[in-house]
Amino acid sequence: MSAKDGLVRSHRFLAVNTALPFVRGDQETIDRIEAFLRDEKLSVDIFASRSGRQGQTVMALDRTQPALVAGQRVTVDVVVRNKGVGHTFPGGTNDSNEGWLEFSVLDEEGSVLAVSGWVGDNGHLDPMAHVFKSLLLDKGGNPIQRRNAQDIHTTVFANVIAPGTADIAHYEFVVPRELAGRTLTLTARLLWRKFDRHYTEFAFRANREGFKRFDDVPDLPITEIAADEVRLSVASTAPASNSLVTDSDSSQWVRYNDYGIGLLLEDDTRGAARAFAAVVRLQPGRIDGPLNLAKTAARDGNLEAAYEYLRQAEAIAAGDPQAAWVWGVVLQEDGRYDAAVSAYRRVLEVFPGDRAAWRNLGRTYYLSQQYEDALAALDEVLRIDPEDRISHYHRMLCYRALGLEQQAARAAAAYEVYAIDESAQEITRSYRQRNPGANLMAQKIRTHRLTISQ
Repeated sequence: MSAKDGLVRSHRFLAVNTALPFVRGDQETIDRIEAFLRDEKLSVDIFASRSGRQGQTVMALDRTQPALVAGQRVTVDVVVRNKGVGHTFPGGTNDSNEGWLEFSVLDEEGSVLAVSGWVGDNGHLDPMAHVFKSLLLDKGGNPIQRRNAQDIHTTVFANVIAPGTADIAHYEFVVPRELAGRTLTLTARLLWRKFDRHYTEFAFRANREGFKRFDDVPDLPITEIAADEVRLSVASTAPASNSLVTDSDSSQWVRYNDYGIGLLLEDDTRGAARAFAAVVRLQPGRIDGPLNLAKTAARDGNLEAAYEYLRQAEAIAAGDPQAAWVWGVVLQEDGRYDAAVSAYRRVLEVFPGDRAAWRNLGRTYYLSQQYEDALAALDEVLRIDPEDRISHYHRMLCYRALGLEQQAARAAAAYEVYAIDESAQEITRSYRQRNPGANLMAQKIRTHRLTISQ
């Protein structure tokens, strides 16, 4: 009855689940999902390298073409950017999702000399791979591998990429002296498998009826979402000159900006500042460069520099709400609370559901002893997220300052409910000691060390 002209609109919802159509033999849906995944959702960029212990970082490797030096240790930085997912990549059931980077070093004949992120004959992923997922444990320190969400107790790591941001994987290896005069190819592929092998094995053994097309645990589809490749020559000695090729193509600014964002998330403020300075050079009329330099200076506590960069951003785009957020952070840190309040109010004019702006506004009102206004702002946070423990904590402080001990006690109790379980740290610490790959992914800076085979 709902058909118009004999047609009913499709109710297909393309996302990332290639497992279910694979189990039912629906290749058409798998093809549609894979096309969706590859359609400008994420990007991979083998972007930067540095040689030796104190080597200078060279960016935009495909354009600057620095030579690798035989016998030297080199670190290659691969940037993965969330361009168009709209939420974190990955999202949803990240205890069973599995995204990862495969990074390879190949010789001139295409033979693989080293690889990170391989899948073994048993279907399990390289335990030292750079992964995009969550690793969760139960109270006994056992990994959550059966979608048993009710047993989740603590998180070892959760590596996801927020919209518009980037993640960096660092790959380190020594270039063999025997390769002098040759060319190496570096490749990076962002791969996706809807369920990791542990969960696939569990599901197969627990529900053979649902897998009746298969005699054994099936190998779920692995989708290449994005990839990059760079070819670099190997020199026998380091060049006498330290001069580097300077990128002059203004369209390349996004790559430098992504790299800077990834470094800033790692707290590498010096590296981030170099990348953002290149953004300013390539795109002096955009706000991105000076605004990100202001964020970097603020992270370092250099408020004078942060103010200077913010004034540059203001000259380009006055009243920009994203710049207003940074103004608020810097002014709050500087103790200029009334001005910080105005900045956060500007953010909320454009983004009224921004819980971070409401939270910082509440904190700023508290610091300026405007407790009633602080409570009103913090209530807005809790309206968005009732489990925001920081807001419960500041509500407790406000009520105590107002002498309202009963309300303060209720806020303190709520804070305790959502407080971090410090005892769980021992469980994660023990697990990380036994699992070096998990320990690596739990770090802010993840350097994967490879050995070149001959």
